[in-house]
Amino acid sequence: MRTTLSDLPTRRARWRRVSLPTRLRLVFAGPVGAGKTTAVRALSDVAPVDTDVPISAGSAEYGDAGKKTTTVGLDYGAWKPTAEISVALIGFPGQDRFAHARQSSSSSDTRILLWLRADSESIADDWLPRFAGDHHRLAIAVTRCTDDAIDTVRAALTESLERYGIPPTRVLATDARDRESVMRAACAALDLPEEES
Repeated sequence: MRTTLSDLPTRRARWRRVSLPTRLRLVFAGPVGAGKTTAVRALSDVAPVDTDVPISAGSAEYGDAGKKTTTVGLDYGAWKPTAEISVALIGFPGQDRFAHARQSSSSSDTRILLWLRADSESIADDWLPRFAGDHHRLAIAVTRCTDDAIDTVRAALTESLERYGIPPTRVLATDARDRESVMRAACAALDLPEEES
């Protein structure tokens, strides 16, 4: 005799509640030469994927005569600040001609870490307007700036910070080569206490 599905006893499906990690995205945005790719490399727990290529034009046009490469796509890395939190690290290219490679940063699980150089003129005015409506999810990492000089940078940015509602405490001196320094900036952008990382 052949058994059909209707002959089998009906069992109620049991679902186990599994605690999955909170998944977030952290976008590294900013102008060319601010340190985005270097910061993704420093923070990522895995070997990151980057899209750096040799610069074909003179590197002096990017404000850094020693710069040999530039990002032409998206950089990817991953970081787990805690067992419960998983963060995808996404580096945007800084050149406007590669703007098509930038993904939307407006989803609620995405935070923005804007990388700016302290030695650039109008370091925030060109970039802050690009995140209209998202400034509550943004922190600013300032490179080429010592901890002693960050108050001077914050003072220079006062008008822009007030215009976009960004607290001065979300502007941090950051060394893109130093994992601990990048981690502090990432925690600020993600609203994580530093001790969690």
